[in-house]
Amino acid sequence: MVHRRHVVAGLTGAVAASMLPVPLLGLGSRTLAQAAPILGGTLNIGLHIPLSTLDWQSTVSHPLPHVMGHVFEGLYGFGKDFNAAPELAESVEATPDGLKWTFKLRSGVKFHNGDTVDAEDVKASLERWRTVGPKGPGLATVTSIDTPDPLTVVLNFSSPMGRFLLLMLGSDENKFVVMPKEIAEASTTPGKLTEVVGTGPYKFVEYAEDQYVKLAKFAGYAARDDAPNYQAGKKVANFDEIIFWIVTESTTRVAGLESGEYDVITDVPDTEYKRLSASADIDAIKNGPGVLMYMMFNHKKGPTANLAMRKAIQSLIDPIEIAKVAVSDPAFALTNPSIYAPESAYNTDAGSDLYKPGDIEAAKRYLAEAGYKGEPVTIQVISGNDLQEKVAVVLVEQASRAGLKLEIGSYDLNTWVARRRDPDALNIYTSGGYWVDPSLWHPEFNGTFPSPEVGFISDETEEIFGKLAAATEFDVRKKLGEELQRSFYAQVAMVNLGYTYRLVAKRKKVLDPDGNLALGNLTLNGVGFAA
Repeated sequence: MVHRRHVVAGLTGAVAASMLPVPLLGLGSRTLAQAAPILGGTLNIGLHIPLSTLDWQSTVSHPLPHVMGHVFEGLYGFGKDFNAAPELAESVEATPDGLKWTFKLRSGVKFHNGDTVDAEDVKASLERWRTVGPKGPGLATVTSIDTPDPLTVVLNFSSPMGRFLLLMLGSDENKFVVMPKEIAEASTTPGKLTEVVGTGPYKFVEYAEDQYVKLAKFAGYAARDDAPNYQAGKKVANFDEIIFWIVTESTTRVAGLESGEYDVITDVPDTEYKRLSASADIDAIKNGPGVLMYMMFNHKKGPTANLAMRKAIQSLIDPIEIAKVAVSDPAFALTNPSIYAPESAYNTDAGSDLYKPGDIEAAKRYLAEAGYKGEPVTIQVISGNDLQEKVAVVLVEQASRAGLKLEIGSYDLNTWVARRRDPDALNIYTSGGYWVDPSLWHPEFNGTFPSPEVGFISDETEEIFGKLAAATEFDVRKKLGEELQRSFYAQVAMVNLGYTYRLVAKRKKVLDPDGNLALGNLTLNGVGFAA
């Protein structure tokens, strides 16, 4: 989930009053809009990580958005500016007090099983997401979900809910997606769906664990009639089928792309950027927004439950050193003091005055305050995750300068996930993602993630999150976002390790007229083969 070096130390401030669509990242796609993809064919994708589940509602784990983003849809999704844009919703209206939100659904939308989507399906899907979804607690203040007619869903809240509601529902990390009522009600166990049925342009066919996922074009797909808009707007399925091959070795993925075995590959090492860019058959595409590498702690038990210990770690870390090791090409990483992506309007340096990166003397003072006696502290990594492993090696070296004994524990994905939830096993882990809105941090810091036994929560941040959820004006939310970041750094809820950019690569015969491969999670709407 962590996802490289023009090291720009101290880059700060809001980028603009709205999120940048990052057009500069679409390298290798400059002439594609001049050609229209043909219909048909099988797209073979080399995917860098296996699926831990097929249940997108119940997890923030990758690569679910890469795959299930083509199978499922929700009321809203991300547009190319990373703001909320409608999918299954035809319209939405909120009362002035923010207590009642009314969604009108598009008519005639079909599920992959042939049934027509109605308000009862949406209600059942919402109820399930509230229960199993890491972001579901964002609907904690919902008092009722009403369905006055087959195309109307009404959410009633006990306290004002601002327009962030739409972004929360559409966030592709743990998206609210709509499934048939009978499946939602029968699938009571997180991570377990009785059947994978959505409304997206491609339908699920089969999953061979750790081998491949196969999707097929959905002939009954009901597309919107507005313009294509990344994960929203009009979606066109050009391929007959898409096969996501699980290929964890990056060298194998790259070799397969060059031989033509794969048409698109994800998570390409930045060391390959220049070489692939020079190829006559391949496009190398820098993908953004910037992905924040960050450190998470066990806040409830063990050495990192001590604030002084966390302050020591915050002080000793030098993100510039990390960036130099995390990437090989200077274009793929930067240091930035914000917990909001450099492309976000909320990007800010608030709270960065609370610590000085690489301050070894301060780290030593905090270690003494914590009563540290030299006992080992473990940072866990996913075995085979090159970025996590490289970053951990740097962190061990930086910790040693202050006298902190940091040890690396390497585990397979399932064990890594289990250990980060276990209060007796977890000390530290690293992860990554991009946040374009302050409220999107709430699921990670509401005391439930990665488990209630280890997660961070505080009255101060909960109050800020509550105000953020209710606020509608950008200037008000911007100020609250600054307060949240300062509170995070004061309490060392997490540690900012710097930003990386990802690299995706494709065969030139793959056309991407809307530039979706340069944006966020893998999105294949409108992508197709050249004639």
